[in-house]
Amino acid sequence: MRIYIWDFTHDRYYPALVSERVTVGKLLSQITPQIVKERGPGRQIVAYLQRTGEQLFRNPQGRYIRRGGVSSYRTLHPWQTLASVGVVENEILVLCYFIQPGAKATDLQKRLAQEHRWLNDLAANSDLIEVEPKEGSPPTKYLVTFKCRGMMLRPNNGKPCLTANHVMEIYLPAGIPGYPNEAPYVTCLTPHFHPNISQENNMVCIGIERDWESSLDIAWLVTHLADMITYRVYGFEKPYNKEAVKWAKANEAKLPLDNRPLFKEEVAVAVVSKEDEGEVSFEKPVAVAKSAAKSPPPLKTKQPTRAKAAVAAPSKSGKVALASIKPARATKTKLPERSTKRSKRK
Repeated sequence: MRIYIWDFTHDRYYPALVSERVTVGKLLSQITPQIVKERGPGRQIVAYLQRTGEQLFRNPQGRYIRRGGVSSYRTLHPWQTLASVGVVENEILVLCYFIQPGAKATDLQKRLAQEHRWLNDLAANSDLIEVEPKEGSPPTKYLVTFKCRGMMLRPNNGKPCLTANHVMEIYLPAGIPGYPNEAPYVTCLTPHFHPNISQENNMVCIGIERDWESSLDIAWLVTHLADMITYRVYGFEKPYNKEAVKWAKANEAKLPLDNRPLFKEEVAVAVVSKEDEGEVSFEKPVAVAKSAAKSPPPLKTKQPTRAKAAVAAPSKSGKVALASIKPARATKTKLPERSTKRSKRK
């Protein structure tokens, strides 16, 4: 679906094509690298998203007009999906941020403690996920139990069958570079049949180890693993299990295996986009009619709880292509239609 990211500090609107199941944290990780790049290195950016309750439409004259009911700004959590918070087509999300020149990286202990609280909130809002800390204070190792449907091989005949209890271990590496600059290690402790899970050492390929960004967090990773188990996410490039690749290709019409909402606040099952849920496609910023534009919300004096680490450049996978920061005049060029081609990510 199409949404608009509003950088109210410079009054710019960025159209973005995203999946309904993309998480807020993932969306932020695609936005912040370009901002940090334009503001210069050696700076710490603190960013979060808010809903506005308004939508952006294009009138017959080709100008973009904001309209909607009563504006209500609501801060979104990094682990929430756009579907779970009720974001609709053409809705405006406000990008709120501030930059501290020369600020050092956020203290690791504070970040680990904050992410522990986020994981507890995530588990409390889901009937399908249980989180148990195992080592450290704050924890650096977790056991996560997923009660959603997945696949395993029968021990007696080796044929694939459905199962609904999966336990994975998430370890946050220490040292240099270490977490959060290095991706967590994930091991599957229960039998699982998936193209990106090794049957030899039970290692899980989350698909973005090389493109991991410090702005991502464990709560996002847990929701990503749930999508892997249910076959919403799977990749065929350099797979760990070639037999699972053959099975997935032969049974693609039956996927995903579980359509139940992951969180209690999801009142209905979101329609899975044909695009990869991790991809965010930005277009040129649009100019909004001044007569309809509303004044930006006042900055809060209280700092947001989460600090985003600066990233030097967007990921190598090319998931994000932000346009020039200079606003472009609205034209009568027809906006591209939403792609129906499904992308398989590793």
